[in-house]
Amino acid sequence: MRFLLLLSVLLVGCKTTQQSVAEISEVSPGTIYFHGKTSKQNVEKFEQLLVNSDQQINTLIINSQGGDVMAGLHFGGLVHEYQLNVVVRELCASSCANYVVTASPHVLVEAQAVIGWHGGSLQPLYVPMEQPPEVASYIAKWQTAERQFFDIINVEQAVTIIGMMPGITEKRDAAIYSYDTQTLKRLGLHIEFAGAQTGMSASGEKIAQVFELEESVLNHFLMLNDIVSAELIN
Repeated sequence: MRFLLLLSVLLVGCKTTQQSVAEISEVSPGTIYFHGKTSKQNVEKFEQLLVNSDQQINTLIINSQGGDVMAGLHFGGLVHEYQLNVVVRELCASSCANYVVTASPHVLVEAQAVIGWHGGSLQPLYVPMEQPPEVASYIAKWQTAERQFFDIINVEQAVTIIGMMPGITEKRDAAIYSYDTQTLKRLGLHIEFAGAQTGMSASGEKIAQVFELEESVLNHFLMLNDIVSAELIN
């Protein structure tokens, strides 16, 4: 039971909304709409539409709470390979934020939509816990794949876990976290907001905390992450 609980915390997206039924379709020439979890099945359906469309796909509209991290990494790889513009509608959290938003050359967050992170493969470095061998092996595989992914897309891997690091995690008052526009830009992301950046859902619930980080503060967290994660590379 503990093993299953640990897997659910580390490997599955946050459950901010219910997305049991996915909607994945080409809604107009050049545009695919993806509403659902980043499960292996859903990402495979998205890939089939992307590859087999009669039109060149250049835009992805997404509403996702996240999901399976390996499927999310593959999803992000496709976004990067095809250089898809991404439009966030309502929510993009967890592996959606980790791997889809980060991989796009241009992201538009619609008014009242929320993007947010709540961890990545490096989170065991900041939230230590006992790991059964099966979990430790999976995390090691995840860490390798995630590091390679962020090297390819040229974005700071730390974007996934800064909100979990000492000195900032104590200030969190929401399940997921995000960063102000300047911080997102410094981390290598290409995001614009159609309205005011928010961590509030359309119903008025606070689901994400937006941290405003001065450049010197961000550099401190990036340096700390380099030091802590260096042992994974050696």
